[in-house]
Amino acid sequence: MVADKYTIQAETLMKAAIEEYIEIIQEVKPSDANLTTLKGLRINIQGKPRRLVDVGDIKKTDNENVIQILVFNTDHIPLLTEKIDEVEFNYEVDGQFINIDLPDPSYKQLMEVVDDLNRKRNSAAARLTKAKSEATTRARTALENDFISQGVANAVSRKCSEMYENYSSQIDELNMEKIGAILGNEYFEKYKKEELDLD
Repeated sequence: MVADKYTIQAETLMKAAIEEYIEIIQEVKPSDANLTTLKGLRINIQGKPRRLVDVGDIKKTDNENVIQILVFNTDHIPLLTEKIDEVEFNYEVDGQFINIDLPDPSYKQLMEVVDDLNRKRNSAAARLTKAKSEATTRARTALENDFISQGVANAVSRKCSEMYENYSSQIDELNMEKIGAILGNEYFEKYKKEELDLD
C-alpha cells in the first residue's frame, strides 16, 4: 500500500522512542530522591559556596540504601558532615569516604522523582508527535505535488494518528507503572487522589 511508504518511518521512530523511554526510566529509582537532597548541599570553602559534586564524588554502592562520598580533600570532611547532620542522614566516616545510610524518602522527595519522570514522559511524547507530523507533512507535500491521491494522504493521516494513540498510551502506561513502583502502594494511592483526582 502506498500509504505505508510514509508511515513506516513514523512507526520506526515511534518504536525507537518507546524503547529509549523504557531504558531511561529503568535508571530512575526511589533513592534518587535522597541523591537530589545530597547534591543540593552547599559548603563554604574559603568564603565560596561549593556544591557537593565540587568537593567529592558520589558513588552508588551494592546496597541501594547506602551512598558513598569520596571526598577529594579530607580537610573538607567536617564541613560536609555538618551539612549532612542538617538533613538528618546517618553516616560514618571511613578515611576519605563518607558512607551515608539513606532513609526512606518522604512523599515530597519522591514527588520530585515523579516530576522528573513526567518530564521524561513529556519528552518521549514529543518525539511521537514529531514522528507523526513528519510523516503527515511528507504525505501532504506529495499530495500537493500530485504524487499521491487524497485517499492515500487521508490513509497516511489516519494510520499515523492510530499509531500515535497506540504508542502514546503505551508511554502513559509505562509511566504510571513506574510512578507506582517509585511511590509504593500507600503513596501511589495518595498521588492518584491528590494529583490525578482518581477516587
